[in-house]
Amino acid sequence: MPKTTPVSHRFDHDELDHDEHHRAVLALTHQLGTRLRGDQVVARTLTLTVRYADRTTTSRTRTLPEATAHTLALTHTATGLYEALGLQRVRVRAFSLTAELTDAAAAVHQLTFDADDTKARRIEAAADRARRRFGNDAVLPAALAGRRARR
Repeated sequence: MPKTTPVSHRFDHDELDHDEHHRAVLALTHQLGTRLRGDQVVARTLTLTVRYADRTTTSRTRTLPEATAHTLALTHTATGLYEALGLQRVRVRAFSLTAELTDAAAAVHQLTFDADDTKARRIEAAADRARRRFGNDAVLPAALAGRRARR
């Protein structure tokens, strides 16, 4: 089993738009979550790396409270990493998100009585089945609809 799984997004041009940055991070977390669940592994740590127009990079790492492959948890963590960078009016060339992995069977999952969490996980499982049958772009968040992922 590999120890890490990276996903990346390269813009067609150096991107200044904060909303496009967020869409890219969202696309990465959905791509990563789908891959992790397909490989039956979970992420312990996420590292977000930003490559700027001048080819310098910045990375931020955060350990997840609970090892997971749940897209919503990955998205919260990755967007938190992005916000922690405090980027304002910065031209970004690319993002990469790397997950440090552990075996899903060995990970501990805290059970919850939260109906919303259970519902989100069921929806995620149904979306994964649709992606396996109809392709990776079969189910996407609305913010990503109509956009082709660039790797």
